[in-house]
Amino acid sequence: MSYLTNLSRRTFLQRSAVIASTFAMGSIIPLELTAKGLSTPKKKSVKPGFFPEDFWWGAATAAYQVEGAVNEDGRGQSIWDTFSHTAGRTFNGDTGDVACNQYQLFESDIKLMAELGIKHYRFSISWSRILPDGRGQVNEKGMDYYRRLIDTLLKYGIEPHATLYHWDLPQALQNRYLGWQSREIVGDFADYATVVVKRLGDRVQHWMTLNEISSMTYNGYGVKNKPIHAPGLMLNSRKEFLQIIHNALLAHGACCQAIRAASPGKSFVSIAENFNSYVPVIETFENIIASRKAFLRDEKNGGIIMPVLTGNYSETWLADCGADAPTIAGGDMKLIGQPLDELGYNCYSGVYVATADNEKGFEAIPFNSRYPKGNVYWLNILPESIYWGVRHISETAGCPNLPIFISENGLADGTELTAKGELNDIDRIMYYRSYLTQVHRAVAEGFPLIGYFPWSLLDNYEWADGYSSRFGMVYVDYATQKRIPKLSYHWYQQVIKNSRVM
Repeated sequence: MSYLTNLSRRTFLQRSAVIASTFAMGSIIPLELTAKGLSTPKKKSVKPGFFPEDFWWGAATAAYQVEGAVNEDGRGQSIWDTFSHTAGRTFNGDTGDVACNQYQLFESDIKLMAELGIKHYRFSISWSRILPDGRGQVNEKGMDYYRRLIDTLLKYGIEPHATLYHWDLPQALQNRYLGWQSREIVGDFADYATVVVKRLGDRVQHWMTLNEISSMTYNGYGVKNKPIHAPGLMLNSRKEFLQIIHNALLAHGACCQAIRAASPGKSFVSIAENFNSYVPVIETFENIIASRKAFLRDEKNGGIIMPVLTGNYSETWLADCGADAPTIAGGDMKLIGQPLDELGYNCYSGVYVATADNEKGFEAIPFNSRYPKGNVYWLNILPESIYWGVRHISETAGCPNLPIFISENGLADGTELTAKGELNDIDRIMYYRSYLTQVHRAVAEGFPLIGYFPWSLLDNYEWADGYSSRFGMVYVDYATQKRIPKLSYHWYQQVIKNSRVM
C-alpha cells in the first residue's frame, strides 16, 4: 500500500514540499513510497535468516601492508617507502619493509584462507613491483609473483579480486611530476592497468581501479592541517587539493576503459570507496529525507562517489565549493562517469543525522566522548551505517541495480595474546556480528548487496599507525612471522559454513 494513501491533504502538501526540495538538491526519490517513505526493492528468494547461496564470503588485504620484500626481484620504491622511512611520520618509525612477508608466505596464507572457508580474496597489486619507474619497462619477476599468487588462489577454489592501486604510488612518478598533482598521471595509470590486465586478465575477472580516493587525498595532502599519510605534502589552496581529487577521478575513468580494452576475457570493473554513510537517528520519513540531503552534500560523497556513479559532481557540493571547485576540461565528466559493473564499499562507521529547521535541512548528531569505539580513535561503532550506505547508493544516488560488495569492514584488537597463545577477540566478533546483521537486513530487503570482505585476513602494517593496530582475524607474530588464528577467525568460519550470522 502506498504511504500516501493515509496522508491528510495538509500533510501531503508538507511532505511534497520536502520531496521537491530534495529533488532540487539532486536527490532521487521514488514516486511510489512505502510506510518509510521509500521504494520497495525486489526481494531475493532466500531462506529467512540466511544469506543467498551465491553470496561472496571473502577477506581483504593490500600489497604494501602485507607483502614486504620491498627490495626484492626488481621492485621499485613507492611513496610509502619514502614516507615510512622519514623520521616522525609513522608510529615507532615502523615501515612496510617486511610487513607480513606474504611475498614469501603466500602459499601458507592461502591455505589459511581455504581452511577459513572463504571463496573470494581481495588483494592489491603493487604498481612499483610491476613498473619500477611507474612507466616503461615491465618487471617480469614482479608479474610472476602475482601469477603464482593468483594460480594458488584458483587451485584452492578462491576467486581473486584485484585492486590496481592501494596508495603505493611509484616514487619515480612523484619525483617526475608530483604524482596525483598532475593530470599526466591519468595516462600512466591507464598504461599500468593495461600492462597488468593483459597479463593477468586470463586469471582475474574482478578488478578495482583505486582504493579510497577520499583517504589517499584527505590523508595524504594538507592545506591547513598536516597530512598523516604519504606523500605527506602541504598545499597552497583548497582548489589545488580538489584538483588532485579530480585527477584521481580521471585516472579511475581511464583505468575503467583500459581494463575493458585490455582484458582477454570477461571483466567486472569497480572501485573501492569509503563514502560516508548517513544514518537517520530515528527512521522517520523526515529523518530519512534529512539523511539523503546529508549524503549528497557531504564533501567526500558529493565530490567523489557521486561523480563516479553519475558523471556529475553533486550540485550542492559544487555550490559549497564555490571558486575552489576543480577546473573541469571538456570530456572530463564523461570519462569519470564510466559505467561500473559492481561497487566496493569500505565501511567502518557513519554519522547519525536528524531533520533540522536550517538551510541544509539536516543536522549531524555528534558522538560523545564515551561513545563505543573500535580500539582506534576514529572508529565509532555504528552498525546501521553499513545498511544505510548500501541503501543510499541504491536510492539516493539512483543506482538501484548496481551490485555492491563490502570491500572492507573491521576493527582493531582490544586484547592481547593469552598465556596459552590464544587471542579471544570477542570485541571483533561483536563488531562483525552487529554489522553483518545489518548486511543481512539489506540483502533481505532486496538491495543488491552481494558480498562481504572483512578487513583484514591478517594483522598487518596499518599505515601511519605502523604495527600498533591489529585488524586481522589471524594474529601475526612479526618477529617470527608465525600465524595464529584468532577466535574471530573460527567464528567467521562458522558464519561461512552456515551462511548466517552466528
